Amino acid sequence: MKKPQERLRRGSLVTRFVLVFVTFVAAGSLLLLAWLRYQQQAEEERIFLRLAHTDADFVQRLNLPRSAKLAEDLQQLLSMSLYFRDAEGHFEPALHADKIRWLKDRPRNEVLSLKNGEKALILRLDTSHDMIFIRAGSEAALSLLHPATRNALIAFWVLSAALGWIIARQVITPVQQLSRGLGSFFDSKDKIPEEARRQDEIGDLARSLAQARDELWEEREKREQSERMALLGRVATGLAHEIKNPLASIQLHTQLMDATSLDAESAQSLKHVQEEAQVIEGLVNQWLYLTRPTPPKKQPLKISEVIHETLTTLKAQTDHASVQIETRIEKPSTVVLGDRTRLQQAFRNIILNATQAMPRGGRLRIKLAASDTHAQLIFHDSGQGFTASALAHGANLFFSEKEGGMGVGLNVVKEILTAHQGSLNLSNPPEGGALVTLELPLAKTMEQEGAVVNP
Repeated sequence: MKKPQERLRRGSLVTRFVLVFVTFVAAGSLLLLAWLRYQQQAEEERIFLRLAHTDADFVQRLNLPRSAKLAEDLQQLLSMSLYFRDAEGHFEPALHADKIRWLKDRPRNEVLSLKNGEKALILRLDTSHDMIFIRAGSEAALSLLHPATRNALIAFWVLSAALGWIIARQVITPVQQLSRGLGSFFDSKDKIPEEARRQDEIGDLARSLAQARDELWEEREKREQSERMALLGRVATGLAHEIKNPLASIQLHTQLMDATSLDAESAQSLKHVQEEAQVIEGLVNQWLYLTRPTPPKKQPLKISEVIHETLTTLKAQTDHASVQIETRIEKPSTVVLGDRTRLQQAFRNIILNATQAMPRGGRLRIKLAASDTHAQLIFHDSGQGFTASALAHGANLFFSEKEGGMGVGLNVVKEILTAHQGSLNLSNPPEGGALVTLELPLAKTMEQEGAVVNP
């Protein structure tokens, strides 16, 4: 629970809002009082003018004498002082000398303000007489004791409080919630702030923050990937150097051995040694490909032949794992532009993954189909299928759910397909198992797009 002084810390949005809003209310109250005073004075002057003109017309119509007696009677009736002034400047009844001097040469038909706060009005009765009205000043309009002032201020304060509550609810509160959520906002890539659903500037801000967070995560993942690749490059280069030399020696000696001079069991063992040496060579090349990827040497290939060659090299392993392989080639003449070695490596990785996913044996169905533009190769095993995490990250480098797995195989497949302008898709079909779908552009499609074909 935050302390009040922490919630209203100096420079916070709430503090600034409160200061600005209090200033606004105070200034608004003063302006409201000034406006009320102006309206009061205007109304008093209007009433003053109306009464004065009515009284002057009454005197003119009846041609009443301009005497002190008439002036005193009218004073009692109108509750204001009234005087007659003749052409020589004499007043009936008598008027104080200071006021006489002040009213001398003053304009007629205008409400005049005397020094003591009184209001005066001079009206022409006839060619020889003026009628002068003097009334006391009004009560102080700025006093909170005045009902009109008090009610107006209360109404203004209530409206201001309602306005402040609306602004705080619509602006301050969402911004505070967004600010409080920033502490853990960047810890998770998938966390979306509730304010992002708003269709206003706050929503734009929340969405911009989410986008910036996602871009930051992507940059972080790229950096980590680069660091892994740098480490992998150093390890793979060292291993390749240490492994290739003895491997080449093994392959050379197995090739020099005369299989015809061996009995059947020894000949079979020699063949197995040669096949396993090829497996080791493929693994070394796979690691080297990750560290130093080179453009594939593309040439027209019948994809069905590449699949058959890959299955032939893996037959011993699939038979040992009791995995039955069924192939369905819908268009045997399907031709793609590709690197035979690289594509065999990709197919090999997928078949080995499927074999490892069925430790007690099972069935792997391989289907080759083609559209007008792409060849589609589908691998469907009868294993447990992909987990949700594998579906999302299965092709990422170093992601593996197998004990002892390095998380390299599917990433190599993805990189090889990308280099061939193809694609990789992982899914779990309704009938069970795992489904891996590869798509490669047909040779004629790549030629039309201007792809370079290396001999």
